[in-house]
Amino acid sequence: MNGNPGPAPPYQYPDPAKGQAENQKQPYPPQQPYPGQQPYSNQQLYPQQPYPGQPYPQQPHAVQRVVVSQPGGVATNTNTVLAWIACCCFFWPLGLVAIIKARRSEEAIRAGNMEEARRQGESAKKFAIGAIVVDVVLGLVGGIVIIILYAIDAIGANDPDQKPWYY
Repeated sequence: MNGNPGPAPPYQYPDPAKGQAENQKQPYPPQQPYPGQQPYSNQQLYPQQPYPGQPYPQQPHAVQRVVVSQPGGVATNTNTVLAWIACCCFFWPLGLVAIIKARRSEEAIRAGNMEEARRQGESAKKFAIGAIVVDVVLGLVGGIVIIILYAIDAIGANDPDQKPWYY
């Protein structure tokens, strides 16, 4: 023989019939480095991974909290969305006033006047709620008036000489 040990034996994959401890005894075959490269060691770069059933090691993690302070106080709610909903879906005259107040609140925030922004935002909220309440009340009153008029018409329908109220 010429001293050459021959090819490396083929790698044996873990046998599911064997126990986990028995399969762990077989390491992966060693990796051959490229010419001019130092031998590669898996343990140098990556920590040992846990086997199934073992818990993962806890990794330390840092919690960063960013606190941003507004000059002059905390930013306030301008109630812009509520104002637009009140204007588009409910009593539009009061909703329009609410939109104007919400816009002034946004301008005060940009100017850095948080107290004025808070006052304008609360005013916008009050006008928007007022628009919703007025619309609901007017809807109920209108519905009651229509019911009363139809009831009067139904009562007068028995008299052939009386004309309906809508003629």
